[in-house]
Amino acid sequence: AYGSLIEKWTGGSSWAVVGTGGPRVQLDAVTSFGSRDAWAVGGTTKNKTLLLHWNGRAWKEVLSPASAAFAALSGVAVVSARDAWAVGSAGGGNQTLILHWNGKAWKQVPGTPSGAVLSGVAAVSAGDAWAVGSTTKHKTLILHWNGETWKRVPGTPGGAVLSGVAAVSARDAWAVGSTSKNKTLILHWNGKSWKHLSSPTPAGGAGLSGVAVT
Repeated sequence: AYGSLIEKWTGGSSWAVVGTGGPRVQLDAVTSFGSRDAWAVGGTTKNKTLLLHWNGRAWKEVLSPASAAFAALSGVAVVSARDAWAVGSAGGGNQTLILHWNGKAWKQVPGTPSGAVLSGVAAVSAGDAWAVGSTTKHKTLILHWNGETWKRVPGTPGGAVLSGVAAVSARDAWAVGSTSKNKTLILHWNGKSWKHLSSPTPAGGAGLSGVAVT
């Protein structure tokens, strides 16, 4: 059966099932702002975006503003109970999709690049967030939120895709993915630019899909 499963660490020695996204759905990312405030995002088999919210007792589906066909969400980040971001793709993978939560409803943010998809998002504050992905030409895509608009920031030259991003401050963020030569890719933001750092690749090739920073 095609569906999704949500589990929570009990703090003891096991995981407890706390919900499912329902039949015919796929969840791709989750984040939390506390024991009573979490988000999980993904898509349905009908090619519609899916947004689930945890209120401390149960997961509830929240209305998505994304009306485009063939849309799905692959990343979510939260700043506060009234400030969260979700990213993904629409139009069958030809259009980036960015949604913003204002505490009452999700709103679609216009003006994002076409011919590309977004895979991950990270937020430091209300005026500092990152979204990463790739273009249909297999080039890295990095967008930065400055509190007013999303703007594209230069990434790394050559063929590559980015799958995950994490940030802890305005001068410390990480993005990971893979190159067109099937090698791991790690980029670091130092407050001024993204730098490509060397990283090991196991024999046979590999890629990275997620990153966390402490």
